[in-house]
Amino acid sequence: MLPLHNKIKKATATPKGKIITGVVLLLFSGGIAITVIYWNMIKKSFIRNKVKTTVQEKSNRLYDIHYDDMEMDEVSGNLQISNMKLHYDSAQSKLLEEQNQEPPILFQIEIPLISITGVKTPQALLNRQISGTKLHISNPVINIIYTRKGQDSSKSIPTEAVYKQILGELSQIKIDTLLISNAHIITHDLKTGRQQLKLSGVHIQLRDLVIDSTSNNDPTRLMFAKHLDIQCGKLSWATPNKSYSFSIDSIQLISDQQMAAAKSFKIIPALGEEAFAKKKGVQADWFKIDLNNITISQLNFHELLRENILAGNVMLSRSSIKIYKDMTLPPDGKSRIGTYPQQRIAQIPIPIELKTLQLKNTYLEYKEKGRIVQKTGRVIFKNLNGTFHNISNKKSAIAKNNLLTADLNAVFLHKYPVKTQWKFYLSNPKGRFDVKGQLGALDARDANEIIVPLGGARVDKGKLDALSFDLKADDYGMEGSVKILYKDLKVSVLKKDEATRELKKRKLASVGVNLLVKNNNPSGNKPPRIANIHFERDTTRSMFHMSWKTLMKGIKETAMSN
Repeated sequence: MLPLHNKIKKATATPKGKIITGVVLLLFSGGIAITVIYWNMIKKSFIRNKVKTTVQEKSNRLYDIHYDDMEMDEVSGNLQISNMKLHYDSAQSKLLEEQNQEPPILFQIEIPLISITGVKTPQALLNRQISGTKLHISNPVINIIYTRKGQDSSKSIPTEAVYKQILGELSQIKIDTLLISNAHIITHDLKTGRQQLKLSGVHIQLRDLVIDSTSNNDPTRLMFAKHLDIQCGKLSWATPNKSYSFSIDSIQLISDQQMAAAKSFKIIPALGEEAFAKKKGVQADWFKIDLNNITISQLNFHELLRENILAGNVMLSRSSIKIYKDMTLPPDGKSRIGTYPQQRIAQIPIPIELKTLQLKNTYLEYKEKGRIVQKTGRVIFKNLNGTFHNISNKKSAIAKNNLLTADLNAVFLHKYPVKTQWKFYLSNPKGRFDVKGQLGALDARDANEIIVPLGGARVDKGKLDALSFDLKADDYGMEGSVKILYKDLKVSVLKKDEATRELKKRKLASVGVNLLVKNNNPSGNKPPRIANIHFERDTTRSMFHMSWKTLMKGIKETAMSN
């Protein structure tokens, strides 16, 4: 008889990254086991007791199985099982825990209907082969409970062991279609009772399924099938403190096309900007992220099942990234060393190698409440388009090419084109990266949207002809050159009126600043002034803060240099 529990346990004892793979093996193994038990028993009256006994014996009496009814038609080779339930015994689980034998994962499964059609009876009885048209598992509800005990058997699930367990004494199982429809999968932590992941509306289809000694080594097959199609309506989870929730909608993976897609990936804050800052009490980044129309092409499914992400191109379009920070609050004192993009990629716990990542029509917004005048400034980049090349944390790939590059173009302050070129040095111990950029002509007064709230100053007059920068950075600072060409620059220094809360011009300070500021660059027949700067990073602040402050320092030194 088939070792049903062992198959199911191995199939589901998986980390979060293998949930769908585990579910496929779980339901696939269970469905096949029922099929084999059926075609190896002659009398229907024996089957219920045999299934129940088999599950209890193979699970060390941890699991019990029940179903309401079984309908068989041996002539046509059809079988239907209704309301199957597989539950674990909490008392036996406690006993196994005391004996240090508790598995890392427990599960409870309810399946309203299992249908098997078109099984060739003589072939099953005489040749030890099962050949059928369709195995359909409908509307299963699967609860996976992490005990955090025992050994993690998910580190390696040998395909050979799986196929031998499924076959048992049979020589071959062949099914045209295995369909799991409208599955709902929920994972929990046994100790805390907290829900971790929830997958809704999962549909899995395996076509041209063959299990025998040769299909195990067939490189054209995934989980013994020629064709794999997985769809999931929604995958959702939340942070332990419930401050953020995450959701991925309309997931699809198609092996024939080597592609995966999702309608959206969202990071949703539980609180609004100001409420979040008030609750934190210190400077902290508030995020709201919507990544939309995600497609992954040239995806290696065999590597994916081994928890390696190897793909040609990832594309996102019409996405939105919003960040807010209240600088009037005290700093949190936490180090931001190790948070640059290439460093975050290196921290991904599974191997990843992407040739390109494309962004199309992305909206990026950074808002900051400034300390000086306690007003909120907003930096906006619209229509952000660009391509990242060579995204990887694999040592072998980095040895061949250690540069992650990006070319990004956007519209700054609603109407001004800006271009940047980035180089991130993968595996560099100090987090080195380089950035170059160019901004075309603009009316300097349009920058007041940023300068007034964040700098406590206002541009009264001026025209920017061009801005370019060439900067190099690491974990501790940034240096390079900033070149800004402008003319007719006049500025005012501001202060907040405590009575009216309005901003007013500090007349004496404004006169002094305009005496120091050079109205034009270049001035007369002199060559343009170029600022060579060094900015020492506050390691409790982000890469964006360092880059922005370095650029502002370069502009200030240019405007005030002799």
